[in-house]
Amino acid sequence: MGKFTEIYTKAKDVLANQDFDKDWQAFLNSECKVKALFGADGFDVARAQDPERVRKRLRELSKWNKRIGAVIVEAATNPASAGTLAERAAALKMVRHVYRISKKGAQSVWVYSPPKAYTKGIFDEIAGDAKAVEAKLNNERKIFSSTEMQWMASALAVALKISEDAKAKLSGTTGKAADTDAMVKRWFLDEDSGDAELASARAKLLAGFQKIAVACASDKLVFTDYVDWIKTRNKYFGAAFRGGEGGGFPVIYLEGAFTRLTGNTGKMWLCAETIIHEFSHHEVSTRDHRYDSSGLKPSKTTLPYAKAIENADSWGYFALDLAGYLSTSDRSKVLK
Repeated sequence: MGKFTEIYTKAKDVLANQDFDKDWQAFLNSECKVKALFGADGFDVARAQDPERVRKRLRELSKWNKRIGAVIVEAATNPASAGTLAERAAALKMVRHVYRISKKGAQSVWVYSPPKAYTKGIFDEIAGDAKAVEAKLNNERKIFSSTEMQWMASALAVALKISEDAKAKLSGTTGKAADTDAMVKRWFLDEDSGDAELASARAKLLAGFQKIAVACASDKLVFTDYVDWIKTRNKYFGAAFRGGEGGGFPVIYLEGAFTRLTGNTGKMWLCAETIIHEFSHHEVSTRDHRYDSSGLKPSKTTLPYAKAIENADSWGYFALDLAGYLSTSDRSKVLK
């Protein structure tokens, strides 16, 4: 169970169809109403305070010489319930690690930040008898720090701004058509391309950035970590499944190469490019034919038009360049 949508669906099912300890069940049904947090098409922003309500209750009950694992096991204990203690404990632990990040001047976003020690999806990680479950639940250090989650929200705001700019210029609402055409040619057209390819590229890019802008602004968007990459996450910036995961809401995985840029305002553009790159996979089903490190200059021998127009990094860098976020030196490094 590596995809976030699979974890979300499982937690939703457990919370809807299993019963916790009597006092916890009353809390989850009335004060918290956590079932309503898990909507049919993603987290419900109207219930954004519910994960913090769960965290607060766990903190309060942990004060009396109890570790968090013991508190969650007690909450999940109900022999009369369908399902298992481990499933209920995992569902509650999952909610405990969900955050709604709202930062002034940034774009609000959901972040699921599971414990850094986990090497499997939470419902695979939290397994076994009560003793084994409790030990796993005691892992509290999040994969993303609070500062990193704030950085994600800031990068998302830049990605949204850039995507809206691309949409406006490609539609002809703003900018000069000749300048936009020049950018399209720079990033997508090879030596054999002509007016037909230019027109086709503009149409594909406009349709794509209309979808990407909507996804960037979605109040259902989730940022998280891809559990299958946990041991090698520092090698990657991000990931997304082509065409989405089928859950009805966007999910982007952000990795160590992205989060280590936290606070480096000079590299904010690269974080925004990562988000646009991944959204092009998610919304437009682009592919990874070639990355910036190998050079993105269109060429009939190395990156012909047919591949450039469906290459995720080409979409990301095109949008940055069109919006004026790409320096001359960085452009030269990438267009090789």
